[in-house]
Amino acid sequence: MEPIAEKNACLDFAVRSLERVPTREESLKLSAYSTQTLVAAAKEATIKFADRVFNFCGIINAKSGRCSEDCAWCSQSRRFVTGIPIYPLINADKALEAAKQAQANGLTRFSLVTSGRKLSAREVRETIELVRVIRKETNLQMCLSAGLLTEKELQSLFEAGVVRYHCNLESSESHFGKLCSTHTTADKVKTLMNARAVGMDVCSGGIIGMGESESDRIDLALQLRALNVLSIPVNILSPIAGTALEHQPLLSDEEILRSVALFRLINPKAQLRFAGGRARLSREVQKAALECGINAAIAGDMLTTKGSAIDADRELVSEVGYQTQDIKTFDEAHLWHPYASATLPPPVNVAAGGHGARIVLEDGRELIDGTSSWWCAAFGYNRPEIVEAIQKQASKLTHVMFAGFTHQPAVELAKRLTRLLPEKLTKIFYADSGSVAVEVAMKLAVQYQLAKGRKTRTNFATIRKGYHGDTWNAMGVCDPVAGMHGFFSGALQKRIFIDEPSSVFGGQWDPGDIEELERVFDAQQDEICALILEPIVQGASAMRFYHPQFLREARRLCDKYDILLIADEIATGFGRTGKRFACDWAEIVPDIMTLGKALTGGAVTLSAVCTSNAVADTVSCHAPNALMHGPTFMANPIACAAAVAAMDVYMSEDWEAKVRRIESELKKGLEPLRKVSGVKDVRVLGAVGVVETERAADNRILAAQFVKEGIWVRPFGNIFYVMPPFVIEPDELQTLIVGFVKVTRNWVEEKI
Repeated sequence: MEPIAEKNACLDFAVRSLERVPTREESLKLSAYSTQTLVAAAKEATIKFADRVFNFCGIINAKSGRCSEDCAWCSQSRRFVTGIPIYPLINADKALEAAKQAQANGLTRFSLVTSGRKLSAREVRETIELVRVIRKETNLQMCLSAGLLTEKELQSLFEAGVVRYHCNLESSESHFGKLCSTHTTADKVKTLMNARAVGMDVCSGGIIGMGESESDRIDLALQLRALNVLSIPVNILSPIAGTALEHQPLLSDEEILRSVALFRLINPKAQLRFAGGRARLSREVQKAALECGINAAIAGDMLTTKGSAIDADRELVSEVGYQTQDIKTFDEAHLWHPYASATLPPPVNVAAGGHGARIVLEDGRELIDGTSSWWCAAFGYNRPEIVEAIQKQASKLTHVMFAGFTHQPAVELAKRLTRLLPEKLTKIFYADSGSVAVEVAMKLAVQYQLAKGRKTRTNFATIRKGYHGDTWNAMGVCDPVAGMHGFFSGALQKRIFIDEPSSVFGGQWDPGDIEELERVFDAQQDEICALILEPIVQGASAMRFYHPQFLREARRLCDKYDILLIADEIATGFGRTGKRFACDWAEIVPDIMTLGKALTGGAVTLSAVCTSNAVADTVSCHAPNALMHGPTFMANPIACAAAVAAMDVYMSEDWEAKVRRIESELKKGLEPLRKVSGVKDVRVLGAVGVVETERAADNRILAAQFVKEGIWVRPFGNIFYVMPPFVIEPDELQTLIVGFVKVTRNWVEEKI
């Protein structure tokens, strides 16, 4: 085989390893290639697949010596006499001093490392206090290496702020048994699983040069790949006098580079972290190791041996082409993302631009957006008409309070909305976001009933499986179980929940679906001011599509009992379901309608609460003779200008035809998943495609899988869905469908 063909064969192996765990037989074949070939292939794999932001972690030897274990290489074992310092767990002052120095050196991660089989109960408590002190005084992400801890012990440490747990496998399982008799590889794997079970990230690697064979190194790399470890320390044995391996011959430079290359090809996405032993390598060899796989390092001194100076490390990694600080690094340290941990943040992609249905990443890759940026970018990214409107308005008037003032963009937007809205909805109140629009709508409904003299009518009815936003009252009318806010159920005001209709869109209507609502209205009409629901499509709680007849019957009952009907069209308004508004499927008009998301084409935040003269007059003609709400940025001129342009775009094209095309392709493309075991349902309405699965999604894993397919999809719970921009091109839609089906199928079949 020609050298180029050999290199490509190794690269093909790395590509396969991205998708699945390679077999041992496949992996051992790598040994047949020359070091030159392996290194060349690993260089390309590092550039293509590994993180190009070099990650540094600081450590401190927080407890030294007197270890009960008999690990042959370790100077901290009490079975060897090595002359190392021996001391108990350090105090908070010393730990904090080291942590602050690490932060001053620009590090974002810091690890406490302790000797011994495991910490005692007292030491666990003391370590918790060390972590709390460091987290209070620094912004470092905390790691810990403290032996074979239980899940309960790790849970308490996680709650204190430890986000990553380190436990090296050290070598292949077969070779490790020759090096240590007091614990096993299985003990270490159990510890890693315990850490994962409580929510921690894990770090695990090994030491090369302890007499193992190359097949042992491959077995270690393969086991780490099977465990999906993404932070892998690579230590090079520097034999320490007094240990059982004190006379172990040093690995050659070639063996070291070959080993790094093998680890990279088997673990293409992992951080391979230079750790102990690298200080003895020449600068040239260290540079070569960085080029063929190393993209992280422990900065400063190791536990009982000298390390490298951080400034020299940064200079070296920059020469190789790595970044040492970037948007992601700062983001991870300081920004709190939606529905995410601040201490163990999920991976993020850096968006740098957008056009049409595509998000452009900082590195130039483009993702076809299957979510319309949480359903708002219906008309595509950077729509020229909307961008121009924003720029023009920003040069005239960026903002003015809406109390005592009006402006042309607010009026022009109202003109367009009154053309689009049902004739009955003539009054418009601008708000900041969808959730705030729901708050305003609920406040308006309460004021309406109070103005009518019905002082007890202050509660709300809604249907289960609904979602209405993240602010306080909006959370209260979200599904208390299936929604995202069950954690707050004890603090939220108790609302009246009706079972969601069982009759599905396109199916037979079951008259029994409306019976509970009628019973509740009849029994509790003196409590209920309004019924709030998402028409036809229940969004972020369940992605259910229900029968339009339920809306018709709900409208009838609201009229009968003089209960207001609030239609939350924030996600469905402006064509998402195939009609202008989802209410149009039932040919009903609500008393209050909330709009948002696509209102500005997803360019800036703005929402609207639309109501009738009857509601507005009732509120306005009774004390306090005003709707008691007034956001600071209400009717922001830039946002209104964007919305004017977005509504002009909406009215200028046949979006319903585009949505019908998307619907047709989604129905055809998603249908094969209906036959897959583990798929509970497949449903499509308009530009909304849903696959309901038995296995719950894990976006920390799935996000990267979707990105690899060139698409952006974000499932929740056991709901995999796509809601693409209406401007998506036919070939883009096919790419989205194919990638979505592939990843969803693999997830359901537990191939990822």
